Amino acid sequence: MNYLVGCALALSFATGSPVAQADSAPTCTDTPNSYTAGWQTGWAAYQVAEKSPSSGATTRTVDLPITINAPLAKVWAVYSNLRNDIGRHPFLKDIITHRTCDDGVMQTIDFTALENVPMGSVDYPAKTQAEQRLFPAQHYYLTDSYDNPDVITHQKITFTDNGNGTTTVNEHITFTANPLLIGFTADNGASSHRAYQAALKRDIENGTL
Repeated sequence: MNYLVGCALALSFATGSPVAQADSAPTCTDTPNSYTAGWQTGWAAYQVAEKSPSSGATTRTVDLPITINAPLAKVWAVYSNLRNDIGRHPFLKDIITHRTCDDGVMQTIDFTALENVPMGSVDYPAKTQAEQRLFPAQHYYLTDSYDNPDVITHQKITFTDNGNGTTTVNEHITFTANPLLIGFTADNGASSHRAYQAALKRDIENGTL
């Protein structure tokens, strides 16, 4: 499949809106690299799994709220920047971007996250294929990710101005995997997100970010 067409179909499927109904053609920048083919393959597998989920798949959902002593605009700018996760998310080693698009309402980033996931006494070098869709005017974003074997994560991150100079961020995360992996996936995923939330809060509040 042509990469441009594949991305358009992926975006259409993920947002639930036909590409033809987009208000305007997005401005896109491609940054092909050695990981792009892996993203294409992984995203195609994600689409198949979403359309025809395994009958044995199990889902767990968590909400991870955190309040940060900083105004909404500041917290949004820092929190929604993928690069700020590096060095703060305990598994994440790098973010490889393949394509960015902006239609004036939504910003879309297709990327591969390189992670070292602890599995007992060893680390598993995971390559998570993902797409982030940001809605700056509404101050929320969505992230969908896929890992072999058919481990899917959906995230909705919302930002609330508390009116007193603080901002509450909530990560609503749904993990889907087979029953043998769901406990490990959800527990490790939630704990790693809590760790990077705490690191972002610390570095926003102390002025590092």
